[in-house]
Amino acid sequence: MNKQVAITRCETYEPEAVYRALCLAVEAAGDFDVRAKRVLLKPNIVSDEPPEKAVTTHPVFLEAAIRLVRERGAARIMVGDSPGLQKPGFTGKRSGLGELTLRMGADWVDFTREKAEVPCPDGKAMKQFTITAAVKEVDCIISLPKLKTHQLMYYTGAMKNLFGLIPSVMKSPMHVRFPSREGFAAMIVDLNTAVMPHYALMDAIVGMEGPGPGSGYPRQIGLVLGSSNLLAMDIAASEIIGYPPLEIPVTREALDRGIWLSALPGKLPEIVYPLLAPGELHIPDFEKIPFKKKGGQLTEFLLPRSFRKFRERLTPRPVIDHALCLRCGDCTRICGSKAMTLSGEGSEKRVQINYKVCIRCYCCHEICPVKAIGIKNVPLGEVLLGE
Repeated sequence: MNKQVAITRCETYEPEAVYRALCLAVEAAGDFDVRAKRVLLKPNIVSDEPPEKAVTTHPVFLEAAIRLVRERGAARIMVGDSPGLQKPGFTGKRSGLGELTLRMGADWVDFTREKAEVPCPDGKAMKQFTITAAVKEVDCIISLPKLKTHQLMYYTGAMKNLFGLIPSVMKSPMHVRFPSREGFAAMIVDLNTAVMPHYALMDAIVGMEGPGPGSGYPRQIGLVLGSSNLLAMDIAASEIIGYPPLEIPVTREALDRGIWLSALPGKLPEIVYPLLAPGELHIPDFEKIPFKKKGGQLTEFLLPRSFRKFRERLTPRPVIDHALCLRCGDCTRICGSKAMTLSGEGSEKRVQINYKVCIRCYCCHEICPVKAIGIKNVPLGEVLLGE
């Protein structure tokens, strides 16, 4: 596959500046062929938030992408995503993405309206996916991710963005089925092999640092990335913000498969950068999610099961700030392990978390509309007391 990733500067969401950056990126990276094709543009909408929060792909970025695809001769342009708690008729109103799509003459797609079964015969974790039927109606899929940190997977970009093809709450059981980072990464890579996206254009003009992907902080980065190789793009983007690519679970799993890129064990593959290179763009003070320390396979095997369970209970966990909590119940609805409950009446109503059931997927943290759920280390005393 094409090993080129084009990275260009773009400091503002001024429409013409973004459009020029996208044009430059696709010209430099190559392989951007949408003529006479039906195209699905897949922005990132973890939750429907205003653009200034940097939770979603910016509407100006989507506008430029629609314009680019149309001017390159696409026969039809569809746009859609599915947040974790998508309601019927979801249009991305607060983010402005749905309205922008219609104003640009493209088709907004409700991912929950019709579903399709997509086989994944060579999948490591999954042999079949239930996803939006929109993938059956198009000739190519273009991922439009926002560069962000991710509380569970450390970094989220081009490949992880396709998780949104799975409609609404159907994503929650995936976290229960694959509670480890490695298992979840294998599922994400399987999904990418099942749908084989054709291109990615990354909104890294303003990204998100800190406790992403929904509760972090906007960070000016000033870049646009383009490539037909989503794995290569994710390697480049993670290097820019200071993450060793081989430590990112999805990247490591994808490299092990050798489908998009190949490299010797423990080595990064050769990637061609026709414009700017990650090494000259590194952001040393980008606030990242700390890596969870993990021993080698032999050490893991030798450790008593009781000790491994004890260590797992020390994993940072979601904590409710009841002074901020709206008691809306979104966290209880998205919790795949049923660890969260909303009980009580009136002013005594509270969200409770059963930490013995909680799998630390952090979906509740992502979905909370008022950032009332933080991720905090567990006091050793509580673990020792079995609380």
